[in-house]
Amino acid sequence: MSRPHTLSWLDAPRDDTGVEMFDETSHVYRPYPELADAATRISGGLVAAGVPRGAVVPLLCSTGPDLVAAFYGVQAAGCVVSVLAPPTRMSGEAARAHVRSVVGAVGADAVVVDAAHHDFAADVLAEAAPHTRLLLLEELAEAGPGRRDPAEQALVQFTSGSSGRPRGVRISHAALDANTAAIRAWERAGRDDSWCSWLPMHHDMGLIGCLVVPVSGNNRLAVCRPETFLRYPLSYLARFDANRVERPATITATPAFGLQRIVDRVGHGDLEGADLSGVRAVIVGAERIDPALVTRFTALLRPHGLAPHTLTPAYGLAESTLAVTGVPVEEVPRAVRVRRDDLRVGARVSLADGDTDRETVQVTSCGRALDGLTVAVVDEDGEPLPEGHVGELAVAGTSLADGYLADGPAGSTALTGGRLLTRDVAFALAGEFYVLGRLGDSVKVHARSLFAEDVELMLGRAGLNLSRVCVVLGEADGRAHAVAVLEGLDERAAELAEDVLASACPGTRRHVARVPRGAIPRTSSGKSRRRQLWQRLSQEQVFDGAPAVTAGTSRT
Repeated sequence: MSRPHTLSWLDAPRDDTGVEMFDETSHVYRPYPELADAATRISGGLVAAGVPRGAVVPLLCSTGPDLVAAFYGVQAAGCVVSVLAPPTRMSGEAARAHVRSVVGAVGADAVVVDAAHHDFAADVLAEAAPHTRLLLLEELAEAGPGRRDPAEQALVQFTSGSSGRPRGVRISHAALDANTAAIRAWERAGRDDSWCSWLPMHHDMGLIGCLVVPVSGNNRLAVCRPETFLRYPLSYLARFDANRVERPATITATPAFGLQRIVDRVGHGDLEGADLSGVRAVIVGAERIDPALVTRFTALLRPHGLAPHTLTPAYGLAESTLAVTGVPVEEVPRAVRVRRDDLRVGARVSLADGDTDRETVQVTSCGRALDGLTVAVVDEDGEPLPEGHVGELAVAGTSLADGYLADGPAGSTALTGGRLLTRDVAFALAGEFYVLGRLGDSVKVHARSLFAEDVELMLGRAGLNLSRVCVVLGEADGRAHAVAVLEGLDERAAELAEDVLASACPGTRRHVARVPRGAIPRTSSGKSRRRQLWQRLSQEQVFDGAPAVTAGTSRT
């Protein structure tokens, strides 16, 4: 095959840009010619180590320039890369299980690991995969340069696992090229644009949107570890400030909880004198966007030059490489208010302009389909629905994955018949898509669908910290149940949650569960694992003996 576009920067790296790794107090910068040289040496090291062309090579490495070089070095060797989530102080056994699961799923003969994670990887794989070789990144980078023709596959990326076990998705170079080009066209990315990211590089938004997209265009990239952003988000914002850095970033991406972290931890006084007028796009995806949060975020940053249209909602998933839809850059995102009674598959939504009671919900547009993709809203039989009707999103086009490493459970996201059935519920208006939530994270009551994400947004508006809240919905013993799980929150928070559930979830049996910090299972990218949490609650018999809805709420 011809050389993929996303690898072409290796042949002509710009010497005036590169990748910067920063934290609160320091930074390290490596120009692209140095990274390209490291990548071709890593490639040569893999060839010399006898790793066959086409092999899937897991990569365990700290966020930063070395990971960038290794990611492209594996592909330059004609191999297929799969980026592993590095362990954190909080990840514990979950991180170990994830590494074992990925290495087993791809049948890895070799894993590339940096020195910082060598002992961890050796310990994890000692019993689970004793014949898997650990190839030290630093030693590979000392080899002579070498390259092979690229494999058809570029990478295996694992889904977040928010609604089930993570699944390996096979992404071809053709799909990676197509989605990268579509994202750059949507973002109107040019030679002088600069990216900044705190997102984990093993996750599709961080890996594709904030590594492959800028690096393939030889654009400057500044990255920090997620822990740095969570602890000190001001260090991240400083990379966009024209009065603080010589080449401020113009593009970034984040899930909605990243915006929440900024408004919770940064004040106007922290931003005194900041100039954010050069920021062109803050891409927001991965979860429902609360219009009230958008208002708070823009109110905080607008006095410092951030334009209202800078916030750019999007929708995507690993099975489409990354991006599916996006609000055109430099357009103000639209939001509509619809009646809750219409939120069921097949129903036509009714707009409720000006009506702000609890029988309505406000939904932000995720924009239009990107180049090369066709998006439709379909009914339970997979047939297209008219505009304005609620249904499942179906995607077709050039960015779709080739398939999964293994079949998933019935009812999960599926690649079939040349299209992707996402299990995400949405409706379309004037060519734009409004995503409501996942079919697996909802329950029907009186023919109306309740969505967990919608209930969580209401809890957030009531004043609860959404980073410590998870709502799970489902059926047990023939009844619909709604559970608000509160992580490390007090009695007052539980009372607020009871009030919200009573209003938002009529017709269900309702529960508020107060649990210790760290008890909500999460993906490596921070999403709540709702299905796993539901199963745990079921095993703990939370639903047994719950009072009928007429008896009010219960606290477990």
